[in-house]
Parts: sequence; structure tokens; C-alpha cells
Amino acid sequence: MHALLILLAAGLAQAPAEKQLVFTITGEDVKNGVVSEVTWDGGTLMVQGVYADGTGRLAAKYFVKAANSMAVEPRNEQTQASLKYWATKSNRISPTGLGRLDISTDTKLPQYGIASQAQRFADSVDMGGTLSTHVVKLRDLKLLERTSPAPPYDGETWSWSPADLNRIAYVDGKGDLWVATADGRNPQRILKGNFLLPAWSDDGRMIAVAERKKDKWEISVVHLPPDIRQ
Repeated sequence: MHALLILLAAGLAQAPAEKQLVFTITGEDVKNGVVSEVTWDGGTLMVQGVYADGTGRLAAKYFVKAANSMAVEPRNEQTQASLKYWATKSNRISPTGLGRLDISTDTKLPQYGIASQAQRFADSVDMGGTLSTHVVKLRDLKLLERTSPAPPYDGETWSWSPADLNRIAYVDGKGDLWVATADGRNPQRILKGNFLLPAWSDDGRMIAVAERKKDKWEISVVHLPPDIRQ
């Protein structure tokens, strides 16, 4: 997959605020594309986006941004550590094997009055097609319920913590950030918002998140209270 990749060296000082804005990605930066991944490479926060070129094909563009510099440097590819991180955080099975995510989809024809099934199907197509509701569950805990054409892709709305912490960070249908144990117990809402792509730092102290706001994306880190990490 072609992509846009932005890296930020994360010399991030602990702050009393729950959420710390790290940087902003404009629509121009991603050529009207979307942010698609947030990962860590040790102390470096990495953000990937995808966009289409003038022919409709996916094209690639990469940037590196140091924490204490306004300069943007080009990079040619994502690091192997970042790729490994994404594979772990986006897996449907936790690193310890204690948690297993299940994604189900229920597709129905919208009810547009009383009519035959054929007429209802025709009305549904005219009004935009069938409605699909996707549910992400961790055992008995519902992490997300969302009505959309496609289900959330792996890693879009959840992130497994480092194995020794044995947690999952997830975004619910409202966009709020939550943390629970890897087996689905003790869910705690951390922050209200409109978040996507939670990404747990390697030391378990922070969760990076992305927020889309009109023509830009904001990338922030949420500093977790000590009790979440115990």
C-alpha cells in the first residue's frame, strides 16, 4: 500500500494535561487523503496516511519531523520496527493470548414503508443501499458498534498494550478513548473525544490518538494516570 508517513521523535515531557497536541497534519499534507496508521518505533511516534494521485492510484510521500525542530525531512519507507509494532497492536489476539477480538456484521434493508421485498430493495438502492452494523467485542465487552459500509479495519479502533501491562486501548462508537484489561474486564473511559487509531507507547505511559477536524488531522498523546498501568 502506498502511503504518506510522518515521524516525530518523541522527546515528550510528561505534562499534567490529559491530552497533549503533538502536531497537525493538514489536508494539503496528505493531498486530501486520510491518516491511516499511528505507530511507535521506540521513542519515535510515526503517522501514516494514504492518498490518491491524479490518476486515482495510490501514491507515496514520506516525511520526518524532529520534536524540537520545524524542519521536515523526507524518508523513503516505514521502519521495520514500526511495521512490527502495527502488526502487534492491530492483531485480533493480544500479545499474551488472553484476549481475542470478534468482529461481526449485520446487514439489513432499511424499512421505507410497507411494500414487497423487491420494492423495499429498490427503495434501499435509491436511498443509498443496505445498512451494515459492525460490532467489535472482547469476550462480553462491546468495544464498538458502528453503522458504515465497511467494518473497521484491524487496528483502526484498538491497540494492545505492551504484554507486561496486559491492557487494550479502544475507541467506542462515539469516539471516546477507553482502556480495559486484555480479557475485557474493568473498562474505564479515559477521555471523551472523536478519536481514531489509538497507539500505546512502548513504555505503557501514553496512548497516541488521531482526530480529524474539518481539513486537518490532529495527532496527540494522552498521558495515562498511574492506576491505569497497575
